[in-house]
Amino acid sequence: MPLFSTHRPARLWLAPLLLVPGLIGNVCAAGAAQVGTSQGVNFGQAVINSSCTVTTGDGSIGVRTNRSLITSDSAETGNFTGTRAAASISALSNLTDSAVLKVENPTLGGGTAASSAQVKVGTTGATWGAAGEVRLGADGTLESTPVHVRFSTTDNNNRFATGTYTASATVSCYE
Repeated sequence: MPLFSTHRPARLWLAPLLLVPGLIGNVCAAGAAQVGTSQGVNFGQAVINSSCTVTTGDGSIGVRTNRSLITSDSAETGNFTGTRAAASISALSNLTDSAVLKVENPTLGGGTAASSAQVKVGTTGATWGAAGEVRLGADGTLESTPVHVRFSTTDNNNRFATGTYTASATVSCYE
């Protein structure tokens, strides 16, 4: 005798039961009577907000010895005084790669006003501009990314006056 029966009458007997809607799901409730009134179940609201936490690290600027350029970019050619180093930005968010970090408003403080102020964000293919941006990863994060600033002047025969200078830029996250 085989282990599994291929006897067709048993299958035919179950088939009509499977076609009756709700019969199988209500087998346990058969004969049960409702007691009292039905009650609703409520769920509290969910508040969904976009979040983006930007972390920054300071850089430092140097000046070309002829005082025509102030920059953080050590790749700039010429002789410089001061330590040139990139600032850094990174981000952790609940966004996706549709979000960007934008660096803008490069500002130079000191004795001579800058006539040109630029930023450069990232490394490969990064270009100088009035603003720069970098896209977050698919997981909504951005690993540490370099940010540079560069300033020139047309004052004082295209030379920055002696003195102390500081530089800054604004970093914002956009969805």
